[in-house]
Amino acid sequence: MPRDFAKKNHATKPTGTKLSRLIWFIIGLACGGLLVYLWISMPVEITQDNPAKPVPQPLVEEQPWDFDFYEIFPSTEVPIDEDYNDRSVVRVEEGFTYILQAGSFATPEDADEMRAELLLMGLDVFVREVEVNDSVRHRVIVGPFPDQAALNQVQDKLSRARISAIPFRVNQ
Repeated sequence: MPRDFAKKNHATKPTGTKLSRLIWFIIGLACGGLLVYLWISMPVEITQDNPAKPVPQPLVEEQPWDFDFYEIFPSTEVPIDEDYNDRSVVRVEEGFTYILQAGSFATPEDADEMRAELLLMGLDVFVREVEVNDSVRHRVIVGPFPDQAALNQVQDKLSRARISAIPFRVNQ
């Protein structure tokens, strides 16, 4: 007898049987009931500590603002240093120089690498060996600088190169 292949039944079977759906429903119901039971049966400590209610303090009369900057500004005037940008004038503080420590390394090779990097930036650099806690450290020192302004300019240059430096004031 000939078959008609055009009229096929394309209905899909459900993936789970009614029995497996019923089992999952019962498991979910049991887990939910267990959680509710545990939540209800947890002991809750109820404390009867009622601290005394804070008593509002009476408002303090505020003093009116006293704008006295008209008197403060003339007395705290900061003198402007006209020679700050003039490179020909060098102000030297008596008895002091300034240096920057650009790094402290355990090996001399690392210190020389940092020194070479700073020399390429056009700075005066030297390495000093120091004994710290029974170990030798190699400090990379930039300077000396005659005044605070020169120190700040070099420190800005180092910070733009992402090199942190610690300033020191050294007695001559």
